[in-house]
Amino acid sequence: MNFNEISDVFRENKKTIIPNKSIKMIKDTALVLEGGGFRGIFTAGILEVFMENNLYFESVYGVSAGATYAASYISRQPGRNLEVNELINDKRYLGFKNLLRERSLFSWDFILEEIPQKIIPFDYETLKNSDSQFYVGASNCETGKAEFFLLYKADKQDFKTIFTASCSLPLIAPVVRYRNKQFLDGGLADSIPFKQALKNGQSRALVILTQPRDYQKEPLKYKYLFKWFYRKHPKVYEMLCRRADKYNDALRQLKQLEKEGIVYVIRPDKPIEIKRIENNPVKTRKVFEDGVNAGKKNMTSINRWLNSAGNDYP
Repeated sequence: MNFNEISDVFRENKKTIIPNKSIKMIKDTALVLEGGGFRGIFTAGILEVFMENNLYFESVYGVSAGATYAASYISRQPGRNLEVNELINDKRYLGFKNLLRERSLFSWDFILEEIPQKIIPFDYETLKNSDSQFYVGASNCETGKAEFFLLYKADKQDFKTIFTASCSLPLIAPVVRYRNKQFLDGGLADSIPFKQALKNGQSRALVILTQPRDYQKEPLKYKYLFKWFYRKHPKVYEMLCRRADKYNDALRQLKQLEKEGIVYVIRPDKPIEIKRIENNPVKTRKVFEDGVNAGKKNMTSINRWLNSAGNDYP
């Protein structure tokens, strides 16, 4: 399905084109999505294929960009992520003027309020009534630990605040206050929340990554800058310093769990050639299409892996 086809489907019905009775929820297996900034559009392409195949999970865990793209998957709105992608070159979406107005490179008022409520409507009701438990992770700046929020319990204001917290990258976004706590980007404390899913009782996890198999995260650069910038939030600095080791350790654990059949991992075959912060929708659309191809390529193996645990899919 190419961009024009997806856009046509979305315009025909801006709410949902998938009837509830055709959905078969996958039980005891979590869908886990890492962030990665605009590399997450790769994840959106895979989720598009899942929607085409009526593949949904009772538990979904996402952080940062992974969580934002998952929202339109759980609200069952094929094509919506790609429609929103066409707005990333809008200065209201991303631009230095936002730093002056909102202290953030991204305008969350535009991204998480004006777009979903006015420009490209988001189906809040379908998300709220979904059988999927959608957990969005954010990093607590006071404890240095990840916290996960159930989205179906959130009203529109909480929806906006939780996603803002999960997506607020260090240096280019301020700390977000929510429920008398302070949060930043969910990827700082738990970049790939598969352990949270298993801890919560799921037996297995399907994990979507935005880096190729041999990727290793490099240690933090410019430590003195970050230490000074977050001098009032030492736990943020600690999270930043530990992040590479934690991420690489998580990758090692995933490889072992893959061998054991506990997780199934989808990842790009090669590095995604866009910047973490990208405002060219043509480039991100290509990455989306790569995600669609990866999703289609993996569907037969995913079916076999799911059925090996007795899910009887499709």
